[in-house]
Amino acid sequence: MDEYHEMYGSKPNPIWKLAESVSIVEAALLILDIEPQGVSAYVENYRADQLPLGYLAARNAVASALKAHKVEGDRQQVERVDGKGQTYWDENSVDVEKSSVEIDSLRAWLSGKDFSGNFFASRNKEPSFKSKMHPRYSPKLAAVVEAWEAYEDNQDTVGTPKQRLEKWLRLNAARFGFTDESGAPQEQVIKDLAKVANWATRGGAPKQIDEEPNPF
Repeated sequence: MDEYHEMYGSKPNPIWKLAESVSIVEAALLILDIEPQGVSAYVENYRADQLPLGYLAARNAVASALKAHKVEGDRQQVERVDGKGQTYWDENSVDVEKSSVEIDSLRAWLSGKDFSGNFFASRNKEPSFKSKMHPRYSPKLAAVVEAWEAYEDNQDTVGTPKQRLEKWLRLNAARFGFTDESGAPQEQVIKDLAKVANWATRGGAPKQIDEEPNPF
């Protein structure tokens, strides 16, 4: 990729990481690890053999993802002229210069494709499965892991690990959509998830747990 940095500019300035959204053209350049400033304004005017290697593939992939609602953003259509000289908006088109995509949504989509690149590498250590924007997001998987992580071994709380996991899942049921029409936790779901997260399956004498009122 170094030859492209010589032809089209330097690698992306880290300040781009502060952006909430970028145009599809800018997104394609960032995917290729090329600084968009000074390039995005004219790259669409290049012949195919003058474009950075992979640019068309990256641009078209992002445009298709936006059109298919797999990436959040603002889709703008292309204005065309028909045979009678009348202008119209092409409903099946995506204006790659005027349309924009949200950075976080784009990063999650790229992660789901097992592609991140240097610029779109995750900004934090949070696993992608916890992101609701990830195409393979599973609320049950996220809930099980978070319940397990929230457990504190030295916490002076009565009850078996399974009982304490169930309590946490009930309190957070609404966050993950595990409630019925009345807003009460779906008890069977809570119990099933607690079994998955529970590591103490050999039994033994648990701490005495008092009956607590259902928080819902």
